[in-house]
Amino acid sequence: FFHNESSIKTGTKKYEDFWMFFRKFRKFQAKHGGVKNNLQNEQSTCSVGSLDLPGTYSSRFLKNYVVVFKCTINSHSVKNGGLTAQRLEEFHVGILHYLDFGQKQSFSKLKKLKSEQANLPIANFKEKIVQSVKESQVVIIAGDTGCGKSTQVPQYLLAADFTNIACTQPRRIAAISLASRVAFETLNQYGSQVAYKIRFEGTKTASTRILFLTEGLLLRQMQQDVNLSQYNVIILDEVHERHLQSDLLLGLLRNLIANGDTQLRVVLMSATINLELFSKYFDGSPVIQVPGRLYPIEVFDIAPDGVRKCILSTNIAETSVTVDGVRFVADSGRVKEMSYDAQFKMKRLQEFWVSRASAEQRKGRAGRTGPGVCFRLYSEDDFEALAEYSVPEIQRVPLDSLILQMQSMGVENVRDFSFIEPPPESALNNAMIGLKEQEALDAKEKVTPLGEMLAQLPVDVAIGKMLIMGSLFDVIEPVMSVAAVLSVQSPYTRSAYNNPD
Repeated sequence: FFHNESSIKTGTKKYEDFWMFFRKFRKFQAKHGGVKNNLQNEQSTCSVGSLDLPGTYSSRFLKNYVVVFKCTINSHSVKNGGLTAQRLEEFHVGILHYLDFGQKQSFSKLKKLKSEQANLPIANFKEKIVQSVKESQVVIIAGDTGCGKSTQVPQYLLAADFTNIACTQPRRIAAISLASRVAFETLNQYGSQVAYKIRFEGTKTASTRILFLTEGLLLRQMQQDVNLSQYNVIILDEVHERHLQSDLLLGLLRNLIANGDTQLRVVLMSATINLELFSKYFDGSPVIQVPGRLYPIEVFDIAPDGVRKCILSTNIAETSVTVDGVRFVADSGRVKEMSYDAQFKMKRLQEFWVSRASAEQRKGRAGRTGPGVCFRLYSEDDFEALAEYSVPEIQRVPLDSLILQMQSMGVENVRDFSFIEPPPESALNNAMIGLKEQEALDAKEKVTPLGEMLAQLPVDVAIGKMLIMGSLFDVIEPVMSVAAVLSVQSPYTRSAYNNPD
C-alpha cells in the first residue's frame, strides 16, 4: 500500500499520521461493531475496468467516480501468522477512510480560509483596486493595520490577468512569510507560482507569477534591466519606512513611468503613509483608503497581573510580521536606527525615539483577533511630543553607497535626482568627496573600474575596497575576518559564552 507512487509514502509525515488515525479507527470499529458492515459497504465500490473507478454509488464519497485503491488482494501478500485476505480488506478500508478524512479536513480549512478572506476589509475594495491599477500606472493604497493588503492585493491582481507581479518587502523574513501565506491561500504551497527571493536564497522558477523579494534585490535587478521588463506590476509594500533603497526605488520608478517607455504598473502600500507627500510626488495618482479590522485597544494603562506567553521582538514585528493571538503590547517607544558615526566614518545602529506613526503601528499588533491593550512605557505628553513620521534614512546616513549604486546604474546628474524628499546638499557633497578619496569616482565624478566593482558588493564602500585590496595582495583571510567584525554591531553573541565550541 505504501509504495513510491502511493499517496501515502513510507517515512513521510502523512505516513505517521495515517498510523495514528488507523489505530483510532480500529478502536472505533471495535467499539461500534462496524467492521463487517463497513467492509461490505466498501467492497461494493470495487474497481471496474482499467480506470480503477468504483462501480456503484458510495455513501462515503457521495459520488461514484472517485478513484480508489484496487480491491484485488494478491495471494502472495497473505502471509502465515493469521493475516487473512479479510484483514487486508479491512486495512484497505482504513486507508480509504483516512484519505477521505484528510480530504474533508482540507476542504474544511479551505472553506474557513475563503470565509476569512471575504470578511477582510480590503475585500470590499477588490474591484476598485483592480480597476484603478488597469487605468493608472501608479496607485496608492492606504490600508489600515489588519485590512489584509499585503496578502490579498497580489492575489487580486493575479486573478485580473497580471501575470508577473513583484512585491517588495523591507525585510527578508517578511518576504519569506508572506510568500508562504499567499502560496497557502492560493492552494499553491507545493508549487512555485508564488515564490520568494532574498540574497543567497529563493524559490523562483519559470512558472512563478507572484514574487516576494527585498527592496535591495529589486534594485539589483534594475541594474541589469532598467525597465524591469520581466514584471508588469511592482508592489512596494511598507513604503512608509523610507529606507535608502525604497527612496531610490521610488525615484527610479517615477522617472521610468514619466519617460513613457513602459506600461509597468506601480502599487504603493502602507498603513501609515503620508498621503499628501506621496500623491503629490506621483502627480496626483489615485488613492484608495481601506479601513482596518481592529478591535478596541486601550493605551496608557497599568499592566494586569498574571502569567502569559511573552514575545520579545525588535521593531520587525511593527509591520512586517503578524503574530496571531496577541492581545497585549508593551511599547518601549524606542527604536534602533542606522546613523553616521563621524569619528569612525561608518554607519552604526543607535537608539532613538519612535515616531507617532510607528507607535500607532505597534499598537495595532494588539487588536488583530480580539480586544487588546497597549501599554506605552512613556507618558501621553511624551507621545504628543514625538515626530509625526520617522526621519527618512536618506536624511540621516552617509550616501556613499547609494550614490555609487546610482552612478553604476547610469543615473545622470545624481545631484538633481528627483528623490521624494531630497537629502541635504552637504550630505551629497560629502559623499562625492568620500567616493573620490576611495577612488570609486574620478575627478569628473564618473565611476571608475574600482567603483564598478564596489557597486556590486552589498557592503560599505570602505569595507568593499578593503576586500578587493585583500584579494589583490593575497591576504584575503585576515581581511575577511576584519571586514566581518566591522560589518556587525558586535561580533559576540550570548551563545558564545555558553558554547565551548
